[in-house]
Amino acid sequence: MGSENEIFRAVRELAAERPADRIGYADIARRAGVHWTTVRRRLGDKRELKRLLLQTQEELGISGEDGRTRLLDAGIRVFARHGYAGATMDQVAAEAGQTKGAVYWHFANKAELYLAICRRNLEQQARVVPQQAETIVGAGRPEEALAEWLSEQLRHCMAVPERPLLFFEFLVSSRDPDARESLRQAFATFYGAVAGMFAGLQERGALRADVDPRSLAVFIQTVLNGLLVSWMLAPAELKAERFASDAARLLWNGLAPIGKPVEFRGRT
Repeated sequence: MGSENEIFRAVRELAAERPADRIGYADIARRAGVHWTTVRRRLGDKRELKRLLLQTQEELGISGEDGRTRLLDAGIRVFARHGYAGATMDQVAAEAGQTKGAVYWHFANKAELYLAICRRNLEQQARVVPQQAETIVGAGRPEEALAEWLSEQLRHCMAVPERPLLFFEFLVSSRDPDARESLRQAFATFYGAVAGMFAGLQERGALRADVDPRSLAVFIQTVLNGLLVSWMLAPAELKAERFASDAARLLWNGLAPIGKPVEFRGRT
């Protein structure tokens, strides 16, 4: 009877720490201090084991996409408040109203949580960027539409100024090559989607066609990141509208189709 109690205790603990498909007989056996054949004899075959684990996770309230989404949203707030280095998984759990075990069930460590936030952000950007680009290039005065868009980005940046710095803080703080490779792959996917969008605009003659769309995707992301971070250190007398207007003029002069006149009415 004692070993049975230990087995079910181990099942509950492990179910709170990791997904069901990452828990096997050997894991439960080590946690319970018994042989793996004892676990199999008590819990049944793999299908029965998985059913038990999923049921346990449901009872614990830590399964499903909603719980993961809450943790991602909480992670953004905690990272913005404390910085990457100062944030802890305990803080994320408290912010999300979940147990620490629930956090570790979805994410192995802080770096994995932050990378998941980055991937989600890039996926969201990849969905909205094409529509934003269509709006800008399709406007009667695309350079002015670009200035309006840049001004909006600056307002969002200053609303929570810590967020633009998190990415750079993570790059400096994390020395894990696997984490960096995961981030590189996430950006590669994002750049591929944006480059495809730029290639379509080039084919239609909406953007200059003598630049590789992949170079264009990396260049635009680099410029935007640099603008947002630099804006936080800009002279106080420089107004956001003026800065956005001038930046848009410089950008559009390089993006506009060759041979197409560039007309711009910047704010004064």
